[in-house]
Amino acid sequence: MIKLNLIFLPVSLITVLSLSCSRATVRAIEPYSISPAFDLSRSWRIAVLPPAGGGSDTGDNNGIREFAELQLMKIPTIVVVERTRVDQVLKEQEFAYSGLVAPETAVRLGQLLGANAIMSIKIGAVKHDPFFTDSPEQRDAEVFVRIIGVENGAVLYSAQGQGSSFEGAEDALRAAVLTAVLPLLEKGGVK
Repeated sequence: MIKLNLIFLPVSLITVLSLSCSRATVRAIEPYSISPAFDLSRSWRIAVLPPAGGGSDTGDNNGIREFAELQLMKIPTIVVVERTRVDQVLKEQEFAYSGLVAPETAVRLGQLLGANAIMSIKIGAVKHDPFFTDSPEQRDAEVFVRIIGVENGAVLYSAQGQGSSFEGAEDALRAAVLTAVLPLLEKGGVK
């Protein structure tokens, strides 16, 4: 009987420890938040603003914007406002766009564009990982995405995305945008 208890005790301890470790992994904080008000069963018209931030190393930021628009358009209930129309309104209204859209600015922009939400993309750090000395094009990138409702200026979606690529900064930024919008795509039924 004592031999059985000696075997049972270590096995029980290992089981409890492994279960508690797996729970910690499951409860990890997600780098995004979706408002309950962002109901993707209804139609949304979203204007995607030009990305802010980045530097000479980030490539063509409009490519990142186009990529974000393409991802949003995969959700059947989302229509994206034409990019040239967004640029025209930004220029005409002389908006000083810094990448951080205040709710009151989003409301005004959305009304001018006939949109019911505005998406902003802020490019964070884009850097080469020194571990990959033999891959000079390797880049790690970080972006922050926000979707603000025009009706009341509420933040409907906020996410941080990270990506990495051996093909340069633009590919790493695309991966970061995809990471940031992936929970939204899943909620919208995109597989």
